[in-house]
Amino acid sequence: MDTTEPLTPAALTRLQEIIGTLLYYARAVDSSLLVALGTLASAQTKGTKATAKAATQLLNYCATHPDAKVRFHASGMTLSIHSDASYLSEDKARSRAAGHFILTDPLPDPTKAPKPTEPTQPRNGAILILSTIMPMVLSSATEAELAALFYNAKEACVLRTTLTEMGHPQPATPIQTDNEVAVGLTYDTVKQRRSKAIDMRFYWIRDRVANNEFLIYWRKGSENDADYHSKHHATKHHINMRPNYFATSAQVGGRGCVDSGRLSVNRFATDAKSD
Repeated sequence: MDTTEPLTPAALTRLQEIIGTLLYYARAVDSSLLVALGTLASAQTKGTKATAKAATQLLNYCATHPDAKVRFHASGMTLSIHSDASYLSEDKARSRAAGHFILTDPLPDPTKAPKPTEPTQPRNGAILILSTIMPMVLSSATEAELAALFYNAKEACVLRTTLTEMGHPQPATPIQTDNEVAVGLTYDTVKQRRSKAIDMRFYWIRDRVANNEFLIYWRKGSENDADYHSKHHATKHHINMRPNYFATSAQVGGRGCVDSGRLSVNRFATDAKSD
């Protein structure tokens, strides 16, 4: 529980300005900021000194990794999605849904889910990254994964329509997840017993699978590109994963690149008062 001193109204405004400025850049290019921004945004109306410290750390990260670049390669223009969820990873027992959307080549057989031993689809730059804190409290990791499939499939419906109208008709969109029970629930191969409390609106995805709009399949978590956007990670993991998502991973300066005299926690409220 955060017991640090609350921020002044002026400091809260400064925090909101930081979130608003970085959010556009994160959605358009540097998706590695999305998880941190989501957590900060959930606390922006009741921020504390700990929130200000986290915002300063995020600014330091941006200064250390400036000018991210996403590279797109020519492909078969087939939408492909990786879906993941982190269970109870946010405040108030909330969970986070994540999705990694790319355009790639179609599966060898678009009507059959690829086997875990088969090669993965070619990587490409992400056209959309979903990283959202789900507002409801979920009762299990399976329910969180099923909810993530629901959120990602809803976003995919608009993209499928857009691609079709642009002259790229879409087969059943493959969605990769790392939870086998969630896959079974979408195909009705796993029968409900204690899972009857799962929110019924998540079964929307089952109907769309039955209509051949989506193809849900399982792969282990280490092969799921959405995992990176589903939770907070240590510094070492960010450094190791950036080359998988961005064209360059150049690091500028060192730790604490933001001017500590201007943006430190101790000066956060002072700077805001002087504006």
